[in-house]
Amino acid sequence: MPVSRRSFVATLGAGATGLIGAPLLSWRGHEALFAQQQQPALAAAEPHAERLLASMPGMVRLDSNENPNGPGQRALAAITQHFGEANRYPVKQPDDLIAEIAKVQGVKPENIILGCGSGELLRTAVITFTSRDRALVAPDPTFESPGNFAKFLGNPIRAPKVDSVLKLDLNATADAAKGAGLVYYCNPNNPTATVHGASDTKSFVDQVLRSSPDTTILIDEAYHEYVADPSYATMIPLAVTNPRVIVTRSFSKAYGLAGLRVGYAVASASTARALRSTGLEDGVTAIAAIAAAAAIEDRDHLETIVGRNADDRQEFVNQANARMLRVIDSQTNFVMLNTQRPARPIVEHFLRNGIALPPPVAPLNEYVRVSLGSPSDMDEFWRVWDLTGMRM
Repeated sequence: MPVSRRSFVATLGAGATGLIGAPLLSWRGHEALFAQQQQPALAAAEPHAERLLASMPGMVRLDSNENPNGPGQRALAAITQHFGEANRYPVKQPDDLIAEIAKVQGVKPENIILGCGSGELLRTAVITFTSRDRALVAPDPTFESPGNFAKFLGNPIRAPKVDSVLKLDLNATADAAKGAGLVYYCNPNNPTATVHGASDTKSFVDQVLRSSPDTTILIDEAYHEYVADPSYATMIPLAVTNPRVIVTRSFSKAYGLAGLRVGYAVASASTARALRSTGLEDGVTAIAAIAAAAAIEDRDHLETIVGRNADDRQEFVNQANARMLRVIDSQTNFVMLNTQRPARPIVEHFLRNGIALPPPVAPLNEYVRVSLGSPSDMDEFWRVWDLTGMRM
């Protein structure tokens, strides 16, 4: 007999609390799963819980910062047209994608490294630039994949706290970077959704390299396309000219290709060669490369998605304000909502009602990150919020 979402979650009961800790519900959902699966003690138990929740009929997924609108028609048409080539290994397709990215970003193909999502590139950077005596610096909180992988390798981690407005504390991070192998700088940051402007970012890079010239700085721009702050700018031009700077991008967010796993890094030619030496040989499939090349060419669809996301983000703020709730200013496709009470029971309440949210992470114990879903998803979110005294 088919299992509905509500009948399934009803059977979870108290078990929902245990499932809250599964990788599905960590700060970046599925992406975090891959990092956590590197730890053998977790690998045996957690994937089952992840698959169980992901397969629930009708589950509202507001946990992984996915684009609810999916890819554009040009990307979908490319996938459909070439699906018959799924029996072939990638040969020319990744090179074609690299050429397209290089054209769009105004760099040379030698500056581009493809990855199976940007997650592969983050782990490649950790392998390449950290060691037992060369720490990873990753602010707290930030996207956990680099830190989890450094932990798996047995390499030290330094984790300066975000500041009082949930931005990366650039001075504390620069201090922590002295003698480190790699600094992970997520901008906009996940999970806080806050952003630093171009001037502050360049000053931070200069500050780090003055005191620690052998440290590499990886700037994760996974949410670049969503940023509206006029002070912000990509650091790709800096990455091409400075061998100590790497920029990563993703096709999983604004381009809506999370299921195909395509990301890329931009770096100087020498740094790109170093990354390629430790990455996968064929990390991007032929069909994924074809779809990504079509997506990055489709500027009209990207502009539509970014505009729609801005409207959805403002509507979320309006709904939160109507309930006297505070939302941290967001420059992404997710928001940090201050629940004004311990957030973990709230996340469990949502899970019991068929909505997946990531759990809170200390010290942000009264905050929950909410991915912006479809209009119907968000209507359901606020309906569940208002259940049983959730309105404040």
